[in-house]
Amino acid sequence: MRKVMDEGELRWFEEQSPAWAWKWASTFEGGAEHAYVIKGRQLDAQTYERAARVIHGMGMPRRFFRRLNIELHLPDVEVAYGREPLGQRSMQHGVKLWLMSHRTSVSKALNIAPLTAEYGRQDAPSTAPAVPSPWDLRALDFDDAFESAGLAAFADRLRDAAPVGGPANHVLDLGARTGAALDLGLASRAGGCTAVEASRGLLHSLLFKHQWVRDVHVMSAEAYLAARNLAPSATVVSLFGAASYLRPETISALAEAGHRLVLMHHADDPERDFFSATHLPPWSAASRSRAAQLPGRVERLGDYVLTVVEALRRHHHRR
Repeated sequence: MRKVMDEGELRWFEEQSPAWAWKWASTFEGGAEHAYVIKGRQLDAQTYERAARVIHGMGMPRRFFRRLNIELHLPDVEVAYGREPLGQRSMQHGVKLWLMSHRTSVSKALNIAPLTAEYGRQDAPSTAPAVPSPWDLRALDFDDAFESAGLAAFADRLRDAAPVGGPANHVLDLGARTGAALDLGLASRAGGCTAVEASRGLLHSLLFKHQWVRDVHVMSAEAYLAARNLAPSATVVSLFGAASYLRPETISALAEAGHRLVLMHHADDPERDFFSATHLPPWSAASRSRAAQLPGRVERLGDYVLTVVEALRRHHHRR
């Protein structure tokens, strides 16, 4: 069902975008030539926001010289492309589109260029998904919802509970969403970060904000862990309800393997986590219970239960 919905939005985009009033970016002539529409000018706000969600949720990371953008490639779409007047434009077969922000409230410009246009070395990380996620077309709204919910106010308490951003601390973020661990300073460039998230749209926001991150994986935590023999990471985090999606046996296995755990479960059993389409899995209560039983510190943090478990692995001395 989700795949059908995503494909429907993509078809809408392909059908509508050739008719939009694309304005030539004359200041970029001779360099990164492209055209654009501005929210509330060439395109009404409702249409713009719908288009922006499709680009951000269904596109891919690509380089615009030193900057990383999220580009949506449409190889079969034809758009009248070039300088004004419109009547003198030639048809461009195959285009790509990108935004200038990862947030609905901030995004104002939508850009278009020929699919053949390249802007510098293309070495961005891949976010190709196995299956679409219900978060993909909602990812552009996530940080606005996070901010309006006041969750950034927990930053200091989280840093006191789990100061993990030092140079020796590599962080494995299971259910990274849009990168709260990085946003709040619980992971750092000095220590490094591996981000695992089932939604490519949410990872696109993380990459847009933290453009140095390259180790990203579009899959569930269980799929990631099953595919790898992990060396002990300094810290494994799963924040702001993401831990409610970890299976109980996954939490036990991580603790037994000697990882330091920082887990934030939903305190109760809410029907939704930011968006009505995102329901908690049936094992979330068992997952929270398993985390609370681990030898560590458990405390209430707003609508969440925070569990911090130090590494359980015993260190053996050489004989």
